[in-house]
Amino acid sequence: MKRTAFSVLIVFLVLTTYGTVVPGTDDDTSVQQGIRKYINELEGSGTMKLDKQKIVRNSIITQLYKETEYEPVWVSVGNRKDLIEVIEGAYFEGLNPEDYHIDYIREHEQKLKEGVRLSMDDYAIADIMRTDAILTFAFYMIQGKVNPTELNPSWNYSKRPMPDNVELGLMQRLQAGTLKEGAVILRPEILIYSKLRSRFSLLDSMQKAGIEIPPLEYPGKSLRPGDSSVAVGALKNHISIYGFVFSKPDNDVFDEDLEKAVKDFQMFNGLDTDGICGKSTYKALNISLDDRLDIIRVNMERCRWLNNDLPQEFLLVNIADYNLYIFRERQVEYECRVVVGKEFHETPVFTSEIKYTVFNPTWTVPYSIASKEILPKLKKDPNYLQNRNMTLLRGKEVVDPKSVDFKEYSQKNFPYTIRQEPGPNNALGLVKFIFPNKYAVYLHDTPSKSYFEKTERAFSHGCVRVKDPLILAEQLLEDKGYDSEKIAEVIKSKKIQNVYLSKPMPVMIIYLTCDVNDIDGRMYFFNDVYGRDKKILAELKEKK
Repeated sequence: MKRTAFSVLIVFLVLTTYGTVVPGTDDDTSVQQGIRKYINELEGSGTMKLDKQKIVRNSIITQLYKETEYEPVWVSVGNRKDLIEVIEGAYFEGLNPEDYHIDYIREHEQKLKEGVRLSMDDYAIADIMRTDAILTFAFYMIQGKVNPTELNPSWNYSKRPMPDNVELGLMQRLQAGTLKEGAVILRPEILIYSKLRSRFSLLDSMQKAGIEIPPLEYPGKSLRPGDSSVAVGALKNHISIYGFVFSKPDNDVFDEDLEKAVKDFQMFNGLDTDGICGKSTYKALNISLDDRLDIIRVNMERCRWLNNDLPQEFLLVNIADYNLYIFRERQVEYECRVVVGKEFHETPVFTSEIKYTVFNPTWTVPYSIASKEILPKLKKDPNYLQNRNMTLLRGKEVVDPKSVDFKEYSQKNFPYTIRQEPGPNNALGLVKFIFPNKYAVYLHDTPSKSYFEKTERAFSHGCVRVKDPLILAEQLLEDKGYDSEKIAEVIKSKKIQNVYLSKPMPVMIIYLTCDVNDIDGRMYFFNDVYGRDKKILAELKEKK
């Protein structure tokens, strides 16, 4: 076999690092032959177990060993040491080191240090195991361990691309001894990831220092400002764990300091900031450090699902924190509250582009709402549509509701379309923002303003209602001369008017249940309104 200069170097390193074959044992094959045997088996079967460790067929791993003529690649003690550090460090990326054969690799390295006599087959298996470990780690870091489309069919974000010639890049890292530096480059470049990772490390250090969140028993009733009891003293002592400081820490009075601390804690945990410590606040106070770490772990995984190549300007809606943001040059320039889909009418997670706005829009009632919610009301009140500025249509023909016997129709048999005409009571309000998608979801105004004052704002049928839609319209159309005065004129005309953006605005609807605020530097946790965290966490913790 013709050997390249690189493969000759590898053979020399194997002999000096691993030692030679030991006579009288089962060392009747070389490391190279063992690697060739297992790689061929992997290519043929698609999966195999080496020393009870599962290896899945991977085009990169097979290509790498073919390019090195099946010579071992983990011959350097320094590279093997760095690999262990990288795999152990996967924990701080929210990943599970056990996914990368960490116990086996540690044990094998320890045997080498102790001079335990190992067969060449053992060396071959260990080499493949190490390669599989680093490649699997790299894949999970670049595109995530969990497949978002399996959890959410609406997911349509582009993946972060795998680098070209991964096998060549790995070999260059190994030759240069820069494996750890390469692992750092794998992290998502999205700013929130580094912030979450930093907080994960902080909470982990607190846990390792012995700091715990002891259970705080609910006293049977809500505690309020002015209350004085042993339970108040226990609350004050407990909430101080979260970094709140009191001028009178030892008294049992629910004073102004405690009220402010409770309100701040409620704000950081997505609760009503009423300063009253009820069941929901007690529940949040009792969330363990383990649970907090898991929440961060899940959201770090969500970051890995996003392409690093974010546009310079985009609109983002975070369903879990009920807010909308406009980013320009990676900075938040505008934000406002939104209402999202309620349970069983979840707002989907997807990305698109806002093409145009519609002032004084009509609302074509979705069939599901018309047949399931409006039809029963029509059976009782024939004036229902007229009282709500709604028109009944059959095809394109307008139909007089009083000429229809609605009792003849059912939820599965309703041949009419209902359209609400423009006006202040239109369900879409005064303006809507259109971005193409298969869910008929868009941003829009609403006449139901009271919902925006609530902390938890999941009340819609899936669309995103915007608290200040006219300001948002100005943000999107300002370069076309649509300031507040011109928008007011358009609204006053009561005529439907479509206005296209100068260039489409990318819109990202995402679902993150925690964040670190850039202004105050505090960690915020949001309600997992659709119960999605548990599914992701289960897959993250499952050994693959």
